[in-house]
Amino acid sequence: CKYSNDSNHRESLSLGVFLPHDYRKQIEPAIELALRHSHNTPNIIPDYCLNLIFKDTECKTSLGMKALFDLMSRKTKPVAVFGDVCTNVNEPVAMTSGHWDLLHLSYAETHSKFATADANELYPTFFRMVPGDRNVIATKCQMILHHNWRRVGTIKQADDARFSLAHESLTTKLENNYGIRVVYTAGLNLDELEKVSSELDELKSRDARIIIGDFDRHLALKILCEAYTKEMYGRNYVWILTGYHNDTWWDVSFEDSNCTKEHVLKVLDGHFTIQFAMDRYDKKTKLVSGLTVKQTERELQKVCKNACKDNIFSKYAYDGIWTLVIALNKTLENEEDASIEFDRDTFLSKLHKSRFEGLTGKVGFENHERLGIINIYQFLNKSYHMFGYYNGIDDKLIILNITKKYNWTPPQDATIVVKERQYVSKILIWIMNIISIVGICIALIFLAINIRYRNHRFIKMSSPNMNNLIIFGSILAYISVILLGVDTRMVSSDNLVPFCHAKVWVLCIGFTLAFGSMFSKTWRVHSIFTNIQWNKKAIKDYKLFLIVACILAVDIIILGIWAYLSPFSFKIIDQPKILQNNLAIVPELEVCQSNNSLIFQLSLYSIKGLLMILGCFLAWETRHVNVPALNDSKYIGMSVYNIVVMSVLGVSLAVLLKEKVDEAYALSSFFIIFCTTLTLFFVFVPKIVELARHSDDQDTKVYRKGMLKSVVTKKSEQFKHSLKGNDIITETNKQKLERIEKENFELKNKLKEVNF
Repeated sequence: CKYSNDSNHRESLSLGVFLPHDYRKQIEPAIELALRHSHNTPNIIPDYCLNLIFKDTECKTSLGMKALFDLMSRKTKPVAVFGDVCTNVNEPVAMTSGHWDLLHLSYAETHSKFATADANELYPTFFRMVPGDRNVIATKCQMILHHNWRRVGTIKQADDARFSLAHESLTTKLENNYGIRVVYTAGLNLDELEKVSSELDELKSRDARIIIGDFDRHLALKILCEAYTKEMYGRNYVWILTGYHNDTWWDVSFEDSNCTKEHVLKVLDGHFTIQFAMDRYDKKTKLVSGLTVKQTERELQKVCKNACKDNIFSKYAYDGIWTLVIALNKTLENEEDASIEFDRDTFLSKLHKSRFEGLTGKVGFENHERLGIINIYQFLNKSYHMFGYYNGIDDKLIILNITKKYNWTPPQDATIVVKERQYVSKILIWIMNIISIVGICIALIFLAINIRYRNHRFIKMSSPNMNNLIIFGSILAYISVILLGVDTRMVSSDNLVPFCHAKVWVLCIGFTLAFGSMFSKTWRVHSIFTNIQWNKKAIKDYKLFLIVACILAVDIIILGIWAYLSPFSFKIIDQPKILQNNLAIVPELEVCQSNNSLIFQLSLYSIKGLLMILGCFLAWETRHVNVPALNDSKYIGMSVYNIVVMSVLGVSLAVLLKEKVDEAYALSSFFIIFCTTLTLFFVFVPKIVELARHSDDQDTKVYRKGMLKSVVTKKSEQFKHSLKGNDIITETNKQKLERIEKENFELKNKLKEVNF
């Protein structure tokens, strides 16, 4: 036997080796070394010798099929076919070999078509030594799980089945077996490169940060250049690409492109490649031959020299021969004459169950697929570094932790969306609540004074009952400020709806009571001084109450219909995202929402607006009235102006700043508190000052005299002024003057009957 050192007679068995001439110098030394080692290992086919029958297929289908028929036409049939390098030879040979139950083992086949669901039916006797898609897909899945990525984007080369078939299996396994969400799969062709831009846009729009690519190196460069223009690189992105067993595959000319090598390197920085291992790393492990990995590699290098140094399949060819020999050894244990015929089914079964230590790692098969080692490399600092590897036999991912040296941290699989509930600052709420409580206390003090001195002439003439309404309305306004600060930090979301209604009702009724009372008092002053008649009746307080009641009734009707037809509900509204690196902050606003709130708000604003316009008109008409008897007419007018201005500003700013919770709350509360407090001070501080000056209820004559002087002398003064400059007063003028003075005298008596 050519490959055996002993002189014992051995039966000859033939093995067909399909090997293109261009690869023979790289592969043949490994095959022969494996035969030499196996034939000189005790108890390994001791009675048989394998003779190699080389067939040069030239990677042509026709020559491959001819080689197969030549082998099968021989008197002694080959025990198996070993080869080929090229898929277009392996596929028809594998399909045909199945009809003869001829085992076909390839040492270099990597195509995905041999790992499809129907592959075992199409190629029933075909095996391959190189770890295929099953291992590569498992590696990618394990790696994604290792980094806790739950969503990925993918790109496949749709016009090449080597990539598209494996890619479809990968996405299916990710989603069905591991629950990993594939946000989008881009399908690209070499003849449709214009689609690269739009497909990357789609991936980016779906926030794909972990991108798995299965495509050849030519398409890869185009994709990477486009990714650079779209800024799909950096610490927030990870590209996981097919390995090309070439560390400088990216180092090509970019003369015909707008892209440069530096652009590609920026995108590649931090990316991963996944490819089958060319050798194993535990060099001290003893192989089935009894030699260590290191010893075997040294021998292989000696016989191969430089021819197979960089060939990625030579060591798989070495392990392939050992796989055949070990399976053959177990099959021939009970065979009497294998040179004539042997059980090929047993041969297939034994090979499928093979387990031994090989030069490329532990050798084992599952569904005709080699379970081997898949290496993971990471591109850092312009070179590839071993990141880890996957052992298919043990189904185990080993991470080497080299990334610490380069300060690389895995990114998130998507923009992290953080929802931040926007609450008003607690300090701001406390400040406004304290001010409101102080305001309520002041209002209660004014109420006590107003009730205590209600019979004092000065207080009595200013309508203390209407003043009480102003105070009650002001207290409700202060309470509305406290209600504005209520949120889910204080009450549950289920119990917040009543507060939504309370905020509207309390503020609306408070405004109506306060402003309505001032409006009615201003109207009474206006009526007195603009429509003087002989038989005019005094305007009693009940008429003013009636005016306020009518306005209040309108409010209650609108608010009641609003609450019945379109009640409030508690809602959380997302605001536009705020992007910060890999973080998207989504502000959430708590709102009291009503479907038709705009209609009812406009109704209330219209009524209040009309009321304020009338109030401004009345205040303007009575701006010159300064009657001590009507002691607060001037201040009531000032309060009306104050409320109008503050209300318009407050509502406008609150609407504009509704998305800024602190600012909106602060301004709304400020305007309510400022307006309410100023109104109370305008109305009651002068009264307190006057009470302090005249606590004994004297100077009543002064009040009455001032009232009479203002009203009674109005017409006579105007008439006399019209006569100023005339030295002669006609008889007619004298009669008019006497008549006016008579009217004044009678009017004095009327005024005595009026109780303000």
